[in-house]
Amino acid sequence: MGENGIPHTLMGTDNGNSDLDDATYAKYSARYVPIDTTWQVLGPFPTGMREQDFGADPLEAFGGFRQLEYDAEAKFPSELAPDGVVGWHTTKMDHDGWVNVHYPNIKWEFNQFFLGWGFNQFQAWARTTFIVPDIRHGEGETSSDGLVSVTIQLENIGDFYVDDERLSGDWYGYGLTRHTLRLQPVRIFGGVVLPPPSKFKCELRLPFPYGHDGPHGSYQPMIQVVKEGTGGVIVMDSVDGILAGEYISVALRNVGGQTVVVKSVKVLRGSRVFEAHLTDQNKDGIQIFPSTHRPIAIQLRKPSKSAVVVEEYRDEEFTLRFEVETLSPDHAGEERIGFLTTEALTIGQRKWGEPYMYTFQDFDGTVHYAAAIPPSNPESQPSSSAPVLIALHGAGVEVAQALFWLSEYTQRERTWIVMPTGRSSWGYDWHGASIKNAMNAIDSLAAHLPGVPERLKGLPGIKPDPNRLFMAGHSNGGQGAWYLATHFPDKAIAVTPAAAYVSIKQYVPFSSWLSISYTDAHLRGILESSIIEFDNDVHMSNAVGIPILARTGSVDDNVPPFHSRKMIRLAQEHAHNTSAVRLSEVTGQGHWFKGALQDAVMTTFLQMHLHDTLVTMAPENPTGDKAKIVSLPPFPDACEITVINPAGMGSKCGVQVEQLRIPYRKGTIKLEVKKRDQEGELPTWIMVTTNIRRFSFSDLTLVHQKQPQRRIGKLVVDGTSFDMSEIVMSGSYSFVRNEGQSSKTGQLWKISEDDGWKQLERHQETYGPAIQILEKRVVIVLGTHFDSSYITTKNSAEFARTADRIAKLVAHDIYQYGLGDVEIITDNQFIARCSEGSWVMEEEEGKKVNIVLIGDGHQNWATQRVLFKRESEVVTGPEMAWKGAGGILAAGYWGNYWEYLPTMSA
Repeated sequence: MGENGIPHTLMGTDNGNSDLDDATYAKYSARYVPIDTTWQVLGPFPTGMREQDFGADPLEAFGGFRQLEYDAEAKFPSELAPDGVVGWHTTKMDHDGWVNVHYPNIKWEFNQFFLGWGFNQFQAWARTTFIVPDIRHGEGETSSDGLVSVTIQLENIGDFYVDDERLSGDWYGYGLTRHTLRLQPVRIFGGVVLPPPSKFKCELRLPFPYGHDGPHGSYQPMIQVVKEGTGGVIVMDSVDGILAGEYISVALRNVGGQTVVVKSVKVLRGSRVFEAHLTDQNKDGIQIFPSTHRPIAIQLRKPSKSAVVVEEYRDEEFTLRFEVETLSPDHAGEERIGFLTTEALTIGQRKWGEPYMYTFQDFDGTVHYAAAIPPSNPESQPSSSAPVLIALHGAGVEVAQALFWLSEYTQRERTWIVMPTGRSSWGYDWHGASIKNAMNAIDSLAAHLPGVPERLKGLPGIKPDPNRLFMAGHSNGGQGAWYLATHFPDKAIAVTPAAAYVSIKQYVPFSSWLSISYTDAHLRGILESSIIEFDNDVHMSNAVGIPILARTGSVDDNVPPFHSRKMIRLAQEHAHNTSAVRLSEVTGQGHWFKGALQDAVMTTFLQMHLHDTLVTMAPENPTGDKAKIVSLPPFPDACEITVINPAGMGSKCGVQVEQLRIPYRKGTIKLEVKKRDQEGELPTWIMVTTNIRRFSFSDLTLVHQKQPQRRIGKLVVDGTSFDMSEIVMSGSYSFVRNEGQSSKTGQLWKISEDDGWKQLERHQETYGPAIQILEKRVVIVLGTHFDSSYITTKNSAEFARTADRIAKLVAHDIYQYGLGDVEIITDNQFIARCSEGSWVMEEEEGKKVNIVLIGDGHQNWATQRVLFKRESEVVTGPEMAWKGAGGILAAGYWGNYWEYLPTMSA
């Protein structure tokens, strides 16, 4: 009920379930919340691309959709429609919860003639009402606030509102997450629709059926196992009775109003075969904030001192029971212990040689999986390790569904094939956290050989080499293959990007962004510089020397062949050689076609670069035999290294850029290797740099420096010479530019012999941009001091609610779109957990976490102490709601010493 006992309604359209038939109503009655099936729709409006343009909504210029009442005669401006105006209409939700939205007056095909298919990405609004019944959830007593827990999610939706609370929809249809709301009976609902396709699904549930009681009396812990979608439960396969990994993950959702703590986990069914332990570093348990999800990492292994025979590992099913503690609101009163039992978890049974799933702990401690196919004949591998064909899947493709894709690679006699998830079926376009996931999947496979029977672990050639990668991918994964080749070139044996686009900006042009009309060129440049590191074409010089075969269908209408043609042209230009790389354009074929990865052209290329055709001699072989090994391509004698962001770059020709002089401005190193005429003389490396402040040599080059036939004799950097034959470098060595010097006045470059500079200066882990926060575990610190003297009593409660909403929203999005683990704690908890005298929160083994502070120095004591009482800036304004980026008041980058840079600020 509303504050005055009056039901919340909207436009008088709340008619309960009058539009639901008896069968549908029966379905809702036990678990589902009744929704008015009539939806009011207003739109469509331009948006520019699926990932909405900084939240720009044209209706905000007219007060916002939530302030508008339904009016069949009202018109609003939109360049998508005839006469430049759109209006209201209504549509019905079907019995499965889907709402199909049509705009018959829009001439989509005509519009697409001049703006391309990206023009079909638009935004619109829709709204309806629902009624929350007054029920109990088996908690023993009605909660003190009198509110009811409701879970909600909308599929194919960007953002939506329940009353005034903004929530994130399930944009890509993962089916993984649900928001938990604590509501009074009767609420109003509306949502932003962001097709394609132009339909969405709305579903509201009660966490438990009516009258559901807990297993111990009437107490039911308000926590659920996330069973929907893919990724809530992650379990490895068993290969010939051997578990392929030792970690599993079970995501839990807190649907109550109080914090819960997972204290322990144990195996119920299957306890003779397995034992389970929490892997979290916090000895006090794993804390789950109200209305949030957390993936729980669990170590699953054979009990010690067990006489279980191998055959018992073939038992496919087991169940887990979590011990859960529900904390009182102030964490000081009586606390309650409850138990949550999973449904049966199934371990897939595979035979050696078949594709299988293995699990590993990723960079943030969460558990993920990858698919692998082992070499069919590892004994024939001429070296002690096998190269890896890393296959990156396309957007919206689940790895479990893509095993047929892997099986097409027939040339795998001495090669591992690995398909990582990228943390989700859409992931981050194989950038940032997705690439780290891929690299960790291969590193874990090499380090632990999960799924490899003990009898095979000693075979030569069975161990995968994470530094020798054949990079392949299709569609979005093909773009990922280009990204690997241009950003981690020293790891590449060869590359086959199939149906690959150049970059997201060229796949879906940003030209229709609403904010472009409100921003000046300098601000646009600042914003674009934060994502230009993902532009593969800008970094194409780094691929010189790598064998490349790009594949495309001549009539591909999803990723037109223009993309592959452009990348091949750039590769040939940088190599100054028209035959340096190849394009295979298959006549009459579209985006995907049979044989795309296994026809004669592909097979020949695979054989050439994965097997004996590309070989090198191995003088370090202790037997004295000249063994053949599959090797990396040799460093080119001349190349240009291009860097936009050192944080997202590996080495090229063994050179690792550590810092730029002006961050996020393009940096280059033109390298020429001059070999000496006389036998035995070491080569000279000549470098000419632009906007480079610091570089080092990779481990690969350091190894080469210990081998006489591969050493660098002399290094000349912008005219400054170093006698490398006299220098014994370690991994902490770097070459740094003497700022203020010139080649005419003294040494322009010097050697730094330790990495102490990282304590005061920006480095790879802190270079940014903000999305880099996803590359570690995230802890959100929520302020608790909103009753400060400068805030009125009326506003303090509103500020506290806003902070709580933002914390939950950030945690939700990080989990939904990347299966990331986010912990929410209060500022008091943060201060208590920080190491004494330091405001850096570390976990065991020295692993750092990334901190998100919510609330300024007055509202959040952690903010005050971390920033040493420095006042935070205002960076966005109220006009951002409809101007998007045009409403940004301040943007930019810190310098290498964390100083303000006017040249990189707006």
